Amino acid sequence: MRVQVPPLLPNPINFTVFKMFQVLKSQDDWQEYLNIFDDQWQCKLALLNRVKDDLFPDPEYKSWDHLQPKTLEVINNMVQSMLYDVDRQFKETHHDYKTEEDDIFIHYRSFKENVTEALKEALESQNNDTL
Repeated sequence: MRVQVPPLLPNPINFTVFKMFQVLKSQDDWQEYLNIFDDQWQCKLALLNRVKDDLFPDPEYKSWDHLQPKTLEVINNMVQSMLYDVDRQFKETHHDYKTEEDDIFIHYRSFKENVTEALKEALESQNNDTL
């Protein structure tokens, strides 16, 4: 029996989420998935608020409504980067939490930064080949 999936907005992220929901086989699986999501969301929201409040202590900025979209993106990127670094550092001092995947270190950067760097390298390589 498949679980009824709530309608999602048509965008690439939701398409990926929709494909994930298609593999859920029971209401219990769906509920467990939602519980994990809720726990992760509460943690992420607390960290986002903490960074926002530290960067913008002025009471005017207690609400997210007063921040520009680019500022929201920067705050999110900071939290993501810090989570990655904290996780890595924690596992370096607590080896019993380390897994094989932790030995591969890829510093967090935005997708845009990764693509930009790859394109620059490709163009430089192409220019060097033609010289």
